[in-house]
Amino acid sequence: MTPRRADVVLALVAGVTLFPLSLTVAVLSAPGVRAVLLAGACLAAHAAVAYRRRTWAFLVVAAAFAVQVAVTGLFLVLPSSALFPLAVYSCAAHARRRPPLVVGLAGAGAAAARFATDSSVAAAGLGPDPWLLLALLAAVVVAAWGLGLYRRTQLAHLDLLRERAREAAARATAEERARIAREMHDVVAHALAVIVAQARGGRFAPARAAEILAAIEETGRAALTDMRAAVGVLRATPGDGPPPGLTGLPDLVARTRDAGLPVEEIVRGRPRPLGPGADLVAYRVVQEALTNTLKHAGAGARSTLRLDWTDDALRITAGDAGGTASAATCGDGPGNGLAGMRERVTALGGTLDVRTEEEGGFVVEARLPYPA
Repeated sequence: MTPRRADVVLALVAGVTLFPLSLTVAVLSAPGVRAVLLAGACLAAHAAVAYRRRTWAFLVVAAAFAVQVAVTGLFLVLPSSALFPLAVYSCAAHARRRPPLVVGLAGAGAAAARFATDSSVAAAGLGPDPWLLLALLAAVVVAAWGLGLYRRTQLAHLDLLRERAREAAARATAEERARIAREMHDVVAHALAVIVAQARGGRFAPARAAEILAAIEETGRAALTDMRAAVGVLRATPGDGPPPGLTGLPDLVARTRDAGLPVEEIVRGRPRPLGPGADLVAYRVVQEALTNTLKHAGAGARSTLRLDWTDDALRITAGDAGGTASAATCGDGPGNGLAGMRERVTALGGTLDVRTEEEGGFVVEARLPYPA
């Protein structure tokens, strides 16, 4: 058990300043064996100060105090007697097991009684009233105990704040990891869906190979740009552009059309500012909906994208029709992409509805409220 450095320093300072004075008083007031006992008790108490945060250290100081009481009533004039209230404070503030306050009060009572009944005290002419002395010593013990409990409460509060800070940091890390995972999924899934569709079409149209390869190159370059923006929180690179938003929808729709999926775009109402967070979420919702249609709707599918700028929110509706399969039931349709989309919208106070129409087709409806 290694003592704390601060406590060792405190023990050394107290020992250097108080013990020589206590030894001098002991030799002059109680020579012989009693002086040796007083010096030994003081030395043990000073050594225990280095471990003052332990219960046993308080018991050692209390035992040294008891030895001094038994030897002479003049021990109260020993400077080392100040270690007793220090031990009471330290025990109340730091020890795992705190002896009851009555232990300290019993020590004060024993000291006052010994002082009042010792003939050497009377011969020395030290005449404080015993009851006044008892009240003074009891007040010192109670004050030390109370200060210790107050310090204990402070330390417990600090521990609670640190624990909450650690929990908050862990939550923030988990949320950031989830956000990055959603960003990576959205960027990679859409880009790969376009590239796969282009490559599949290129097998049956060799004459358009150059055009198709150019489209694949452009899609890959756009995906890399979006990916750099997505991981910008991990590695900031000068020159990275802002995250995508609704201003990037024309390029997104154009790439989807180039991949072979007809997209009809309808905008109603007057556009209003959404804020950077909602703007990115709106873009990702459209991107994920088009990606699902491109991946799962099958041959002959077509998509309709409608943006309704209402009085209180932006309503995004993206649906597909005419395909040979449903994006809701094929592959990983209801998997990470839709879950990430729902998390994004819900985090902004919006709602997301994903359903399959009776006549076939997959519809995604998102509502994003305007910022206050």
